[in-house]
Amino acid sequence: MSGFDPLALIDACYAAALDPDQWPDALDGIADAVEARGTVIVSHDPTRTAQTLASTRLAEVNHDYSVGGWWQHDTRIRLGRERGLLRPGTITVDEMYVAPELKRTDPFFQHFLTRHGLGNLCGYIDADAVDGHTLSFSTPRDARKGAFEGSEVDRLALIGPHVIRAFRLTTLVGALRSEASGFASALERMRAGLIALDRRGRVRFVNPAGEGLSLGVLALRTGEAPKSAAPADRDRFDRFLAAALPERGWPQPASILLRRRGGPVFIEALPLRGPDPFAIGVADLEGGVLLLLRDLLAPAHRPVEPLLEQLGLTRAEARVAALVGRGAAPRAVVAQLAVGESTVRSQIRAVYAKLALRRQSELAVLITRLDGL
Repeated sequence: MSGFDPLALIDACYAAALDPDQWPDALDGIADAVEARGTVIVSHDPTRTAQTLASTRLAEVNHDYSVGGWWQHDTRIRLGRERGLLRPGTITVDEMYVAPELKRTDPFFQHFLTRHGLGNLCGYIDADAVDGHTLSFSTPRDARKGAFEGSEVDRLALIGPHVIRAFRLTTLVGALRSEASGFASALERMRAGLIALDRRGRVRFVNPAGEGLSLGVLALRTGEAPKSAAPADRDRFDRFLAAALPERGWPQPASILLRRRGGPVFIEALPLRGPDPFAIGVADLEGGVLLLLRDLLAPAHRPVEPLLEQLGLTRAEARVAALVGRGAAPRAVVAQLAVGESTVRSQIRAVYAKLALRRQSELAVLITRLDGL
C-alpha cells in the first residue's frame, strides 16, 4: 500500500463534484489505497436508499443492489440503525456489529454478497447538517481477503468526510444544472447562498441568495476576506476560514453555525478545483473556496414562489403565501422576513383576494399541492 497520496485522492473527489464523469476513477483510486474491490456511496434516507454511486468495478453489484432491490434487505444498514452505529463522523467495520454466524445464515450475506464474491466492509458515516439524512461511504473487500487493517481504516476515516461532502455537492450541482440551461442563471435561482473566495480568501463572487443570507452574519466586500458581522463570532469564523483555505495549511472539510435574526445560518466550505468552475466570469478561483450558506429554518421544500407569481401574486406576496400556507403565524412571518406586521397582514389579505381563498386551511391545501408538483 505504498504511495498513499491523500491530497490527490481528495482533489479527485472535489473535481468529480463538478464533473460527475470523474467519479468512477476517483472511487477506484480510493479502493486501491485500501486494497478493496471498489467503493460505493449509499443514502440511508428511506425515500432515497436505492440511489447509490459506485466505482466502475462495482457496476454489476450496484445494479443488483439498487435496481434488483437488495437495498431493501441490507442487513448491515438495519443492524447499524438498531445498534446506533450510523452516527455522523463514525467509521465502522463488520467486526463491530456483524457476527460470523450471521454471515453464514443471513440472506443478504448469502444470496447477495456471496454471489458477488464480496466479504468484509469498512464504511464512513456522515449526514447532511440541514436535512439530517445519513449517507455512508463504504469499501467492500473480496471474500478471499480478511479484515481491514488499522492503517486502512485510518485512511478511510481521513478521506471519508471529503467524499461525502463532494458527493453532496454533486447532487446540488446536478439539480441546478437540470433546472437551468446555463449554470450562471441557475446560481441566480438558488435558495442556497454562494460566496466564492480565491486562494487568498478574498471575496470574488456572491450570488443574490448569498447576499441575503449574509445580512447581519458576514461583512462582505469584493477583493477582501469575509468577516463575521458579530464580534463574538469573529475569532471562531476566522479559524473556520483558515482551516478551509488550502494556502493556509491542510484543507479540511469545514462548517460553522452563525447566529442571525430569524434563525441560524449553516456555512460549509468546499474546495474549488479548476479555473472558473462555475462559469461565472471569475478567472482566479482555482485553489480557492466555495462557501455554501443555508438557512436552517427555511422550509425543506422546492420553491413554490415562482408558481404563485404565475397566479398573479407579487414576489413579496408569494413569499408570505408560502410561509403562511406551510403553517407559519403572521408574527412568525414578520420575524423571518424582518418586515412590519401591518405589511404582512396586508399582504395576506391580498393573497386571499387574488387566489379567491377565504381561510388559511385553503391556502395550506394549495401550497401542499404545489409542493407535490
